[in-house]
Amino acid sequence: SWALPISAERGFKLSLPMTVEGPDPDGAFLIEETTLAFMSHQGALFPLCSPVALGSRLKLAITLPPKLGEGRNLTLVVKGTIVDLDQGDGDGTPPQVALRLESRYLIQADAA
Repeated sequence: SWALPISAERGFKLSLPMTVEGPDPDGAFLIEETTLAFMSHQGALFPLCSPVALGSRLKLAITLPPKLGEGRNLTLVVKGTIVDLDQGDGDGTPPQVALRLESRYLIQADAA
């Protein structure tokens, strides 16, 4: 599974709130609030209750910690492709999605 190598990469175990947008397996638009579990320059790992399909492109909008934004509310926006889905062991926890990230990203500041 790709989820193991992604955890072995140099990256950050983070618990940051984020919004996931993209298509469900039927092509309908989904949007879900979740929490980032791990991120490196190559990938991201997070739980997602909504059904998604391998190979789908998702957009992540990750809320950065206030100290990183020096008082401003910053959001990291990045896109990627689903490369692994771990359905879990049926204990009620949502499936883990592994996303291979594209190199382009955007940091947005709230207009506050």
